[in-house]
Amino acid sequence: MYCKKCGNNSDGTKRFCTNCGNGFSKPENVSPTHAVPNFSKIPRESSWSAGRIIAIIIVVALIGWGVYSSQDDTAIEKNNNAISNFDSGNSEQAITQFQQASNDAVTNDTKISTLKNLAYVYSTEGQNDQALNSFRQALSLASSGSVDYYLISGEIAMLEGKPNSALLAYNKAYELDPNKFQINNALALFYIDPDNVAPQYVDYKKAVQYAQRAVQLSDLQTVKQNLGLAYYFNEDYPQAISILSSLTIDKDSNTAYILGLAYARNGDSVNAKIYLRKAIASGKVEISQEVYDYINNN
Repeated sequence: MYCKKCGNNSDGTKRFCTNCGNGFSKPENVSPTHAVPNFSKIPRESSWSAGRIIAIIIVVALIGWGVYSSQDDTAIEKNNNAISNFDSGNSEQAITQFQQASNDAVTNDTKISTLKNLAYVYSTEGQNDQALNSFRQALSLASSGSVDYYLISGEIAMLEGKPNSALLAYNKAYELDPNKFQINNALALFYIDPDNVAPQYVDYKKAVQYAQRAVQLSDLQTVKQNLGLAYYFNEDYPQAISILSSLTIDKDSNTAYILGLAYARNGDSVNAKIYLRKAIASGKVEISQEVYDYINNN
């Protein structure tokens, strides 16, 4: 937490600034520490009995923490409204609001966060050129050698299909701050390789380790989704079910799909069909014939 009066950093446990005595106040809703990021629709192959299926799942919303001034209140409010719209499935409105938030942002930290969020939503919608443009704008504002600098560099490298460069950047960010949930989350997704960009690096055990750490550092639902995804690909279906079934997935057909697959792998055809049908009814998930056959034959 930073004092709006003098800028002194606090560990968040104090009621008053230890430097100037100014009182800290907490926002009623989402704190001005936004940043949605990394959401991309991910085609992913996974063996299914004798066939193969494509699993599509939402990747993650990363929340960036930075120094904010009262001048950024308008940008922060628009950013948080965009996050709510994105969670509600209104990506088009979220993109507009993130664009507005970025334009309204005064401090670099706020502008970087809103640009990152915009990039992640673009990526989710498959608009990779726009995502790259937003990430590059954010990178131009990040301090060279900072965690954000390396994290954003890694995201750009992944979108450009350069996994070697991405891993180097992610590891540098991790070395700088191993307790930042964003980089743990990014590494978890890297080793899952949901976009099938770097199959040579796939390591589900590593993915679980990083995803577990990310969840320890953040209670975001999307971070937990990634842990469930890591457990699923690690073939730990009971754990995947435990994590994913605890989330609110009414509007998330992708998580419903993975949860349905996990139930099927775990031998629970009743729950498997419930969630697979939800995913099918949404019309947003690519479903293979093997899944239809499973539903019809069980």
